[in-house]
Amino acid sequence: MANYCFVAPILPGGMEKMQTFIKNEVPTPSHDEFMRSAGLSREQLWVQHTPMGDFAVVSFEVEDAAKTFAAIATSKHPYAAKFRNLLKTVHGIDVTQPMELNERVVNWQAK
Repeated sequence: MANYCFVAPILPGGMEKMQTFIKNEVPTPSHDEFMRSAGLSREQLWVQHTPMGDFAVVSFEVEDAAKTFAAIATSKHPYAAKFRNLLKTVHGIDVTQPMELNERVVNWQAK
């Protein structure tokens, strides 16, 4: 498993939408079923408050990040549609449009 991390801005009014979504949808059987089918084994989310605004800091444990994001972008699963809508309204991210995966530039580990 790989730990794939990314950040996304939280648009004005998005914090409340995100909190409501999490309260109602995470975790639920639909959430769990979709996330497993998309190749995720763990999902973590933090909110970082900065002078430039709030950001969602996300960590996904996945086997293949490209396959996971393809599933998020194209799945017909009911939860996937809700999740895509959340990403668009809260973060301004349309995952149905092509986007590059993050580029790892350091991979240091203590010996």
